[in-house]
Amino acid sequence: MNFEILGLLSQLPSKKYVRKLFEYAYLFRNKLNSFQEYMETPVSASLPQDLQISEKQAHTLIIGLVRLLENAELLQWNEQAILSIFPSNFDQQLAKLLTDSILQISELCDKITNREICQADSLIDIDWRVDIQIQTHNQQKVNMPVLFLQLETLNTQKNTKENVTFQLNQNEVNNFHNNLCKIKEQLQTLAQ
Repeated sequence: MNFEILGLLSQLPSKKYVRKLFEYAYLFRNKLNSFQEYMETPVSASLPQDLQISEKQAHTLIIGLVRLLENAELLQWNEQAILSIFPSNFDQQLAKLLTDSILQISELCDKITNREICQADSLIDIDWRVDIQIQTHNQQKVNMPVLFLQLETLNTQKNTKENVTFQLNQNEVNNFHNNLCKIKEQLQTLAQ
């Protein structure tokens, strides 16, 4: 993380400005449907001028704020843990201001995250079968096992069901299984 560029935030005109920057960084990070509306906010458009920095430095600064938010979220919005991210030679008053700003918008972050999670389809059922592919369209003998996997999902917003069916060969099944194992490990780690 580029703490040098974050140090430029000490020149900002107000605490409210810092909070708006974090909101902008959060929207930038999540690329929400309304992202285009926020692309040219008074805050984002005037940042290079307010800090007397280049457009590239302003972009780097926003990316730095995005990284801070990602770290804060991983640290479950814990104030002391967030403060410990900053190096000892970083302006402690600025670190406190940034931490306070992060905590203020954590509710916004949680609301958006929960809304996105609630809008996801729910898995209702899984069905599968294994077939042996004997021939292909060009009459070659294959004798290759193939998995047909069907996922039935429910969109709770629209109250509609949908079936997604796809075919996997042995290598694809192995890859799918390995990814599911990784997901399971991450969920178990987070649940502890």
